[in-house]
Order: sequence, then C-alpha cells, then structure tokens
Amino acid sequence: MLRRHPEPLAQSFDSLQQALKPLNIQLETGSSLALAQSLDRAVLPDDPYFNNLVRILTTRCMMQAQYFCSGTLTPDEFRHYGLATEIYTHFTSPIRRYADVMVHRLLHAAVDRDAGYASELTNKVAMAEQSDVLNHRHRMAQQAGRASVELYTSLFFKGKTVDEEGYVTQVLQNGFSVLIPSYGVEGIVYTTSKGDTPALEYDKAAHSLVSSDASVSIGLFQHVRVVLQVDDSPVSANVGSMRRKLLLQLVEPHVPGLSLTETELSAIRATKPTQRSEAQIIELVTTHPEQVQSI
Repeated sequence: MLRRHPEPLAQSFDSLQQALKPLNIQLETGSSLALAQSLDRAVLPDDPYFNNLVRILTTRCMMQAQYFCSGTLTPDEFRHYGLATEIYTHFTSPIRRYADVMVHRLLHAAVDRDAGYASELTNKVAMAEQSDVLNHRHRMAQQAGRASVELYTSLFFKGKTVDEEGYVTQVLQNGFSVLIPSYGVEGIVYTTSKGDTPALEYDKAAHSLVSSDASVSIGLFQHVRVVLQVDDSPVSANVGSMRRKLLLQLVEPHVPGLSLTETELSAIRATKPTQRSEAQIIELVTTHPEQVQSI
C-alpha cells in the first residue's frame, strides 16, 4: 500500500498565474522544488500576509493525494509530487491511521514468512478495494471537519455584525470569495440575486468582475471591506434545519446597487436579535443535538 500525489495540471494554475503577472511574480510548477522556491520569492514588502495567501491558493491548485495498491498502477504513476519522492508510504504516524496499520501488516508479512495474516494482504483486488475505502473515508473526514468549522463559525458570529477587511480569493460569474485573515473565515459576496440585474459583469479575459461604467474592477488578491453576519434563513428547504451560512456584504470598494451605504451599515449594527448566549448554544450542540434546530 503506497500513497501517490499526482503532478498538478499546468492549466490549474492559469488564473493564479494571470493574477500574479501584474505583480511581476511567476510560479514555477515544473517540479515541487521549483514551486517551493518560487513561492519563497512570492512576497510583497508592504503586505506581509500576501505570501500566505499565495500559498493557500497554490494548494487549491493541487491534486488530491491517494492511497493505492502498487500492483494496480505503473511505477511512473507512483510519484508523490508534494514530497518530491518517487515512491512513498507512511507507517510511523502517532495517530495510528488505518493505512499505517495496513502497512505494518504488509511489512510483517514480508519479513516473516511464518507470520499468520489474512489472505487479503496478498490479493491485489482486495487491497485496491481497501485503498478506495481509505480514500473515501479520508474525504468524508475532511468534509466532517469543514462542517464542524462551519457550525462553530456560525455560532461565533450569530448575533454579531463584524466589519473587516479581506482578500479576494476567487472570482465567479455571479460573485467573489473573500478571505478574512483576522478570523480565518471565507465566504462569498454575491453580485446578483435571481431576477436582478448584476451590479458587476464577469470579464472572462481578465478573470475579473467589472462595473457597468468600468470604474470598479474586482480581481484576485484585491483588498475589500465587507460586513459579516449569519444569515438566519435556512440553507436547505427544511425550515427546521440547523444549518445557517455566513452572509458577506460588500462595503468597499463602493459599487452602486451592491455595496452597503453608511446608513445601511448603521441600521444593521443597531439590530440586536434576541438569542441564547454562545455558551448556552455550544452546550446545546454538544449535549442535546436533537434540540439543535431551535438555535
């Protein structure tokens, strides 16, 4: 049982490279070493967070590492791009992942011919199936972790109105993602709703959002100011659903029809919804999950 990390596709970096070009920064993606060295050079003297941001976005361009059975792929496909090694497995993790246990058993069977072991260890098909299960469970664990962060982020911001600066991390046709470094959270500012005329139009060539009079443009890495709140309307069709999402509204740059005005900001801040304390909500989630829809 090995772990492979395919080399990222060159086109995966296109949008990122395009955004870095005006800053005279070029990522070298030919090898993991060249990429690491170019990332070290991706700095802006007047913005200490910029390098962290570039690394975050670079990671999102990568392929997912996967467990696999060595007999199911050719040796050329064994390579682990991130670790710059031709063949890799792991079996020394202190958290004792099941993959580590499987490698221990395989090693034991290899060095001790008299050791008793299940026939699955020498069955290529069975080991390939086990690898698929491990990959699936790993993805499920990641999704569970993200859902947990989403829940407690909603609890933290519930009833609050937070005015913060952030960075644009993704440009969509109907909005853009904003990362708030001070809280480590990310959300989407939507530029249109159903049936409404968009306040910003998507420019495919520049991979940016542009106002109708071309006075405002939103692109990757741009500094913006947003207001964060928890949207109390359910995400799902089930009105009893506990799931809520962060609502991000643009303040700066000012885009007519999209950005909040100072009057709207004052009205939002003046609203103080009745709610349980954060400690009460967290206790409810952890000790009485069946009642959690009431939050």
